[in-house]
Amino acid sequence: MTKLTDLKPVDIDDATAVLLAVAEHFTATHPTAPLERHSLLIAFGAEAYRLHNRSATGSAAELAKASLALAPARTDDVTRGEYALLLRAAVKAGHDWPDGDNDRAIPSIPGIPGPRTEPTPVGIPAPRPEQSKGGAA
Repeated sequence: MTKLTDLKPVDIDDATAVLLAVAEHFTATHPTAPLERHSLLIAFGAEAYRLHNRSATGSAAELAKASLALAPARTDDVTRGEYALLLRAAVKAGHDWPDGDNDRAIPSIPGIPGPRTEPTPVGIPAPRPEQSKGGAA
């Protein structure tokens, strides 16, 4: 039996619906105003809550978090209308998960560093020879 605290997977279609709803809201409401961080967080939470029929079961909060993770990063000088365009572009771009059997399991994402490529160390230098403590034997 499921409980209210059980984690449920977020449907990607629901997450993209939240992205599009936030983009629509920013386009319709003060599109030339600067996008403030708290406005962004409130918009994602409100649209996820609305999408889940105003239910307080906790799944709306998870949907808001997942949608915000899919959204492009906010810069300080972006307006609400410009960010709406970025949201729509992110939805249009979709995902780049592999479809082939021999493709990499984790796709490389621009801007996120991959494994190190510098050469590995050759070895540890040998210890110094012990020096005798004064006096002859």
